[in-house]
Amino acid sequence: MEFYGLFGYPLGHSLSPQIHQIIYQEAQIEAAYKLFEVPAEDLGRTLDAMRVLDIRGANVTIPYKQALFPYLDELSATAKKLGAVNTIKQVDGKLRAYNTDYDGIHLCFKRRHWQTQDKTAYILGTGGAAQAVAHYLTDHGAQVHLVSRQPDQHLDKPWPCLSYAQVKEGSADYLVNCTPLGMYPKTAASPLEAADLDRFDHVFDTIYNPYETQLLSDAKAAGKAYCNGLDMLVGQAIRSVEIWEDQKFSPSVVEKILERVKKGYAHDPA
Repeated sequence: MEFYGLFGYPLGHSLSPQIHQIIYQEAQIEAAYKLFEVPAEDLGRTLDAMRVLDIRGANVTIPYKQALFPYLDELSATAKKLGAVNTIKQVDGKLRAYNTDYDGIHLCFKRRHWQTQDKTAYILGTGGAAQAVAHYLTDHGAQVHLVSRQPDQHLDKPWPCLSYAQVKEGSADYLVNCTPLGMYPKTAASPLEAADLDRFDHVFDTIYNPYETQLLSDAKAAGKAYCNGLDMLVGQAIRSVEIWEDQKFSPSVVEKILERVKKGYAHDPA
């Protein structure tokens, strides 16, 4: 049996163990997954332990998606482009790192047949998730604008950055929320007012707790196509397991995994 886990701090509300257990069951893999709350001063020793104990793989979450770079041996092309990692695979004492958030974003768009070529997108936020979405949409033919409350501080980004006032004056095919506004426990919050959504065709909120944020509730009321961040979360987990196990899951297995994960929620906005 292989043992995998998640490195981060803190990890009290992570859904990763439940999601990975479902993946292992549906893919018929003998494996276990645990949470490892790692203090910053122990990060280097933790990665050394992966080599010593011959642990095949681990996921990484905040605040270590960039902090562990000095301890890695190789970066995948996507990890280099995004400047962050969330998956580590250990082979013969070498640690190779990947970013599977990109794959999770792809699953969201693929399942809904959302077209991106020659489309426009406003992405709320400028952090790691926003940049992963921006890279994905750019790679797939969309014109992207980041949105920040302080756009002048993000002139170094490869995409133009707008203020929220400019968003209220513009329009786009896609609106993507990569801010924490609306996340549990402050579920009544939303990055935009309901009336602002009239100028967008699709609304993607990367938050998955709650399952339906206020932003998505407003999008549904306005008759917009929309989705939350659960497919992204599950998609990146599935791709991590594929990397560790050197296999590719069929679309039917992926759908079974998603169905089982979503059973814990009252409503599926897809």
